[in-house]
Amino acid sequence: MQGWLKRWTLPDGAAARPTRGSLVQRIAAARGIDADSLDAFAAPTFDHLKPSEDLCGAVEVGDRLANAVRAGKHIAIFGDYDADGMCAAAILVHLLREVQGGESPRVYIPERATEGYGLSLEAVRQLAADGSNLIVTVDCGITALEEVELARELGMEVLITDHHTARSDGRLPNAHAIAHPALGGGDGTLCGAAVAWKVGLAFCRAWCGSDRVTPELRELLVETLALAAFGTVADIVPLVGENRVITRLGLSRIARSSLPGLRALAVQAGIGPHDRVDSERISFGIAPILNACGRLGSAMDGMHLLALPRASDGVDAASERLALESVRRFAALNERRKAEEREIFEQALDRQDEGLGAARGACVLADPLWSRGIVGTASARLAERLHVPVVLMQCDGGTAHGSARSIDGYSILGGLEACASHLGRFGGHAAAAGVSVPESQIGAFREALSAHAAAHRPPNAGPSARADVCLVGSDVSAESFAAVQQLGPFGRGFPSPTVWAHDAVITSTPRIFGKDHDHISFFVRIGDSSPSELSCTWWRQAAQSGRLTRGLGIQLIGSPQVDTWSGRNRPALQLVDVADRA
Repeated sequence: MQGWLKRWTLPDGAAARPTRGSLVQRIAAARGIDADSLDAFAAPTFDHLKPSEDLCGAVEVGDRLANAVRAGKHIAIFGDYDADGMCAAAILVHLLREVQGGESPRVYIPERATEGYGLSLEAVRQLAADGSNLIVTVDCGITALEEVELARELGMEVLITDHHTARSDGRLPNAHAIAHPALGGGDGTLCGAAVAWKVGLAFCRAWCGSDRVTPELRELLVETLALAAFGTVADIVPLVGENRVITRLGLSRIARSSLPGLRALAVQAGIGPHDRVDSERISFGIAPILNACGRLGSAMDGMHLLALPRASDGVDAASERLALESVRRFAALNERRKAEEREIFEQALDRQDEGLGAARGACVLADPLWSRGIVGTASARLAERLHVPVVLMQCDGGTAHGSARSIDGYSILGGLEACASHLGRFGGHAAAAGVSVPESQIGAFREALSAHAAAHRPPNAGPSARADVCLVGSDVSAESFAAVQQLGPFGRGFPSPTVWAHDAVITSTPRIFGKDHDHISFFVRIGDSSPSELSCTWWRQAAQSGRLTRGLGIQLIGSPQVDTWSGRNRPALQLVDVADRA
């Protein structure tokens, strides 16, 4: 079925015309969650986390870290400059500091604009010169063959914790130990912060010589699980399996965290101590603030924020003040980031024909005035608009550096590997990657990636909308919609549940709102049995307002939400698309 903006896939069978079961039960069944496991799925516990032994290399890395601390080695944590990398580094800082009597390990996070992603030869030399004799990487390192060899030559032990895709030729760095979820038969979906947390768990057990760690370390593991959850959502890994458990358990602690940095980020994002924190509030509220310091400032500042120590009495005025000051500064950078991103997006959109290449399968553009730290988020917006993979880059000194973002069903990392002869450095995963390209090769790279993406992207690629179940009037209540939210967290791999209403009637005059007057809201009634009106919001679709009039019968697909505005709980839909009444 074709909606106004997207191609629809509608439920069939019992889901299309429900005869029994609550809304949440029907949605769960449509997602393959049987009734007997629904309660456990909606309320996972720490017992649902997999042991560190299930993560290839985690126990060995944890053991070596514990031995290094006992031996008095100078440990350096080498991280990445995005939110996942900052969270991963902070997790190990908290745990190592606890066992080292308050002494924090050295942390090195490269500058995005001048050093680029990953372990570098220069960074290895600098760490060796500073006296470090053990490097543990977080959220990077799995492709650092030369860098690890240099570190060994300089007498350093190297431990790698990462989740990014290894080299296509199968070669791994000659590190002393590697923890990676895709090795040893794993599925590879954990983010860098989650890998660091599970390594941290193994470290705590090795340090204590038992599965029963000290109360102080146990409390820190619980608190730092919030950082693992933060990284999981921010890095857009699939929210399925253990990722879902980590995220559900960790997000529940963020608003009331004893970590000053996390709590300050929540305050800045308007999240109160009793508010529910879901993946959307991380993705659109907290993560952009933290990422802004890595994009337009220094990621080390973000790591230091997350690594601020807890006070023994629960309140440390100095840490609280420092955290709030840092977060306000990051928020100002984020406002600047949003303005620059909008400008890059609009310029790239105007140049789309130039960027799409002959096969029109991918868009590749570069500009000397675009910020290297901003092109990634602009690439994501453009990929969503054009429905093709996008690479946006900044030209600097004969080389273009930038970021790639993909679409569902196409691995951008696979595309870059196929075009490797045109590239400098690159790395990442299926959904996102970093890349550098000699300026002389940009045109050839554009054509090669465009042709590869056109040949390998999924059929019928383009905007689509899928509904899990049919919505009937008796489903419309705040209680019913709140029960659906308990199936979260939602995100990549487990998107927000959607419902199809084939008999909606608009009951109010549509209202355009927002800073840029680009959103629209209105009320509908579902069928004849609906006990109440349903608030609908359609983001960035104010252009459709002329087609929406009071009294019009429509079909719609939307995601059930609970609107808590003004202290009242009301059922609401976040619209995905609208169609004419059949």
